Amino acid sequence: MSNTKIPEALEARLQINIFVDCPNKDCGWLIDLLDESDTNGCYQNEEGSLLEQACPSEGHWSIEHKKFECNNVVCTQCKTEFNVKGLGW
Repeated sequence: MSNTKIPEALEARLQINIFVDCPNKDCGWLIDLLDESDTNGCYQNEEGSLLEQACPSEGHWSIEHKKFECNNVVCTQCKTEFNVKGLGW
């Protein structure tokens, strides 16, 4: 029998990303819409708007994800501006 002490319960952490590929064919950068360093310094999740769309508290996810929108996204790598409509999961 081991005398190894089992640690107290640890707190888990939830990590959420919402990815989109830059539409510029010469770039193709993988952009996390929740990461300002990927969206040219713009915080796209103002007041939790993206997370509310991605994790709706009401309605069915498969229906609500079709309504997902994020406008005026700018790729940090190539500065291409684009909009996002819909969320695959």
